[in-house]
Amino acid sequence: MYTLRPYQERFDTAIREGFARHDSIAGELATGLGKTVSFVKLASSWEQGRTMVVCPQIQLISQAAKKLKKETGIFPAIEQADNWSNETEWARSPYIVASKQTLCSGNGTKRYERFEDVGLLILDEAHYACTELYSQMVDWFRDRGAKVLGVTATLKRHDKRAMAQVFDECVYQYGICEAIEDAWLVPIKVLCMQLEHLDLQDVQDSYSFYGRDFNAKQLNERLEDPKVVYEIAAACAEKTRGLKTAIYCSSVEEAKAVADVLVDVYGIKADWICADKKRCSDKHRHDALESFTEDPDGVTHLANVGILTTGWDYPDLACIVNARPTKSLPLYTQIMGRLTRACEQNGHPVVDGHETAEERREAILESHKPYGLMIDLVDNSLQHKLVTASDVLGGKWGMEVMDRLKDRLRNKSRGGPVDLNEFAEEIDEELKEEKRKKQEENERKEREAEEWLRRQRAGRRGNATWREQDVDPFGGRRGQASNRSQSVMATDKQCRYLWVLGFKDVNEYAITKRQAGRMISLLKSGTSIEMVRRVNRLQKKGEEPVTKPSPQTVQPKGEPDWQDAFNLFR
Repeated sequence: MYTLRPYQERFDTAIREGFARHDSIAGELATGLGKTVSFVKLASSWEQGRTMVVCPQIQLISQAAKKLKKETGIFPAIEQADNWSNETEWARSPYIVASKQTLCSGNGTKRYERFEDVGLLILDEAHYACTELYSQMVDWFRDRGAKVLGVTATLKRHDKRAMAQVFDECVYQYGICEAIEDAWLVPIKVLCMQLEHLDLQDVQDSYSFYGRDFNAKQLNERLEDPKVVYEIAAACAEKTRGLKTAIYCSSVEEAKAVADVLVDVYGIKADWICADKKRCSDKHRHDALESFTEDPDGVTHLANVGILTTGWDYPDLACIVNARPTKSLPLYTQIMGRLTRACEQNGHPVVDGHETAEERREAILESHKPYGLMIDLVDNSLQHKLVTASDVLGGKWGMEVMDRLKDRLRNKSRGGPVDLNEFAEEIDEELKEEKRKKQEENERKEREAEEWLRRQRAGRRGNATWREQDVDPFGGRRGQASNRSQSVMATDKQCRYLWVLGFKDVNEYAITKRQAGRMISLLKSGTSIEMVRRVNRLQKKGEEPVTKPSPQTVQPKGEPDWQDAFNLFR
């Protein structure tokens, strides 16, 4: 019987609450957090019909079947290729584990139509569930009253198809960064190594099983180059000797060549495997994997093509060398997830039995796997937006930190591995210090500008509006004059702009707003500064302005015209 961890209990609660709202829901748990245990525990207590678990790969079928047997004590039926579930009334199992390809096979009638009493349909690796055939199968079971649960470590699909086509809601997510922080998974140290002879500048993109990625044929041609193969092998020998290391390759030729160089040149026990049975027999694959995972003195470096991803669990894996550059974040996350499991002691993960994250962290540090080493091999151009460990583990850092982090990792290509979070924290502190200094510099410039403006204002005249009126001393109005001073002074913005345009002694002149506008237009049109001065008749501050008499002024102030006043009474 399995005991659920706290996050698995929260996952189970979220699923049951989600089924109260919807018929089809999804949940995400990072690789190594026990997705299979979680849905097996749910299946063991499900009472509304039989439970069917659908898996996209054979190894996942075996894994789910073994854990169902361990939890329930009942052998589940297997529906895969030549294995047919016994659907007779006396032999029917309450649990079925089936292959996705098998269920969707058949011309006209599909094999999934044999099962009409399924109450819970569980889709393992649910990011594969958006194909048309898969969707049709899900709809068939939903129409017959089944609840549908999708579980995956990467809810985002490689080809960016919407998961909402199949699932109504994602009820729970617990990712790799959170799990490392809570010490359920081991921390990752990262090393980014630049290969001198690998150039991906001319490699085009194409659509593949993993969505938009490098064109496989062109990528393979680059990676199978003997010079590149030797660089990959040299990197492995230098950084991973003695460590259980999985090497992820793009082609069978690359995997074979890297393994051969490791054996022949560096004396390292290495082998290769692939999913293609025509090129790699079941016996060869079984023997290589068994030597790698079971024999302490066996194979230490295993190059693989498309096989050690989903469904492969090996807690003692110490290092991954990613020798197949990719643009797919979900694919890279699946690869990296093979490295994050805590090693086991007495048959149980060292993180179990501890209540706090600090206790689990101490247990990890004291184990023979205190961290996982992730080595990213990148090309010499660094022009492509390759997915690296920083894209997966740097989720809590901003883009500015991440951009600088990637540059630093590439520049450290021949240095030692780094803890990504510690490295990111250092960069974050650097950026904060740079921003602080920049802010201080800006404040200093603002103070200088304010002092300059105060000196500039000191000699200016303000706005002035007046009204003149001559009054008859005996009560009669003679006339009036009204005027508005033309000394509405230039704005601070205009003065700064004039200074930028080359009028460096602008603060020495009393310039009106109208004059400033005219001067700016002239200077922008290419008129010389001296010509601008002459045209605008600029005056130095403190000089008396040259003014023309107002034509509206009837009588200047002074002695009254008594003769005119006397004539009013004649």
